[in-house]
Amino acid sequence: MNLYRVRAVVLNSREMRDAHRVLTLYSRENGKIRAVAHGVNKPSSRKRGAVQPFSFSDFLLRRGRELDTVNQCEGLEVFPALWGDLERMGYAAHATELVDGLTADGEPNGTVFDLLLHTLRRLEKAVDAELVVRGLELRLVSVLGYRPRLDGCVNCGSGETGSGTVFSAGDGGLVCKSCSTAAGRVPCSGETVAVMKLMLDWDPAKLDRLRVSHRSRRELQVVMREYLQWLTEVRPRSLHFLESVRRGSS
Repeated sequence: MNLYRVRAVVLNSREMRDAHRVLTLYSRENGKIRAVAHGVNKPSSRKRGAVQPFSFSDFLLRRGRELDTVNQCEGLEVFPALWGDLERMGYAAHATELVDGLTADGEPNGTVFDLLLHTLRRLEKAVDAELVVRGLELRLVSVLGYRPRLDGCVNCGSGETGSGTVFSAGDGGLVCKSCSTAAGRVPCSGETVAVMKLMLDWDPAKLDRLRVSHRSRRELQVVMREYLQWLTEVRPRSLHFLESVRRGSS
């Protein structure tokens, strides 16, 4: 049998027939992997905890033609606090959904793996889960080659980022007041630009210590939503869940 072992984060776990589940995993060595865990939904299965979404687990896999098969697995970190808080669970789902949507099968990227695992760990303890995930969004697109231009206008090259500056998802960065004539561009204040730069440059462990105004948080949320939707060509399902949680708590 062609067996191999990986430590991976469970990005997605989907039910199949006969108590089986199809898993989408992300590992440092092998990148994104799709595998079947047979009989894992049975109450007697010892694999159940290790194959839940967000879990960081040790897997022994057997290679298959289309899908690999889980022979053994053991949970290393299962992040129980994420399951006990709807908002944190929503942010964790958003993080795993982004990695799934922005990466290809079998293309390893150690930085992406580290970003994801670090984010799940921070979400367990973070005072400000929203900023932790905004930091992941920005760093993830940057690592994958889509770093937004924040030091000036992407159209004319002007370094002006004052009043009237907007963010254009299609152009991949800031657009100055003189160039911001097209529709589909999002207001982006000087504070929001400064926060985005800090998120790209700071130690990720410090991001939830930032003091960010409500206005800037809203701008940053919309900017990243539009940019990620443009990159993936779909609106992440986890965003619908987060919005429903916020409406229910308001």
